[in-house]
Amino acid sequence: MIARNPKLVLFGPPGAGKGTQAQLLKEQLHVDHISSGDLFRHHLSNGTELGQLARSYMNQGVLVPDNVTIDMVLDRISQLSESDGFLLDGFPRNANQAHALEGALNTNGHNIHRVVHIQVNDTELIRRLSNRYICRVCQRPYSRDDETGAAPNRDIYQRDDDTPEAVANRIAVYHQETTPVLDFYRERGLLSDVPGEGSIATVNQLVLDALDVLTS
Repeated sequence: MIARNPKLVLFGPPGAGKGTQAQLLKEQLHVDHISSGDLFRHHLSNGTELGQLARSYMNQGVLVPDNVTIDMVLDRISQLSESDGFLLDGFPRNANQAHALEGALNTNGHNIHRVVHIQVNDTELIRRLSNRYICRVCQRPYSRDDETGAAPNRDIYQRDDDTPEAVANRIAVYHQETTPVLDFYRERGLLSDVPGEGSIATVNQLVLDALDVLTS
């Protein structure tokens, strides 16, 4: 059985359902969900020093450097005690970030217990995301495959990055960036690959099994 208050990393390509599983795991394992996207939005909206630094790069139309992203995540982790569990979502995105995270965690007494990678084939990912529409009112996602989804009386739209061409590019970038990170954790014996093409409940149980969590 996995340690109490585990330190986890969750990976999954766009459309794999990683966000849904992260929310479930947060409640099931009683851990902090640390999303790099949420951290960026927090620092930008609150005008923190890190947020202002990130914005300075964004205003120039260039990518925010790794060190800024790393500092945001490590700053959040530093607010936890050694006994607190957490779930990293969206970080690390490349080998440089993975090395920086490992070094910082070893120094602060936090050690990653398990890295879970939700696997879905590219064809299915493109199908899922290409069928995804967003309600302009509530921002809830709907699917053309969902009988209760894209109802005629709803004002829905498709995001520019959910077109088949854009989705294929997002997936290609994910594979390019993430493969070295997965290899990094696989070499350390921390990686578990989990099939992500079943129902939400099925995938969730597979994730819990990969974590050796007792659910009874």
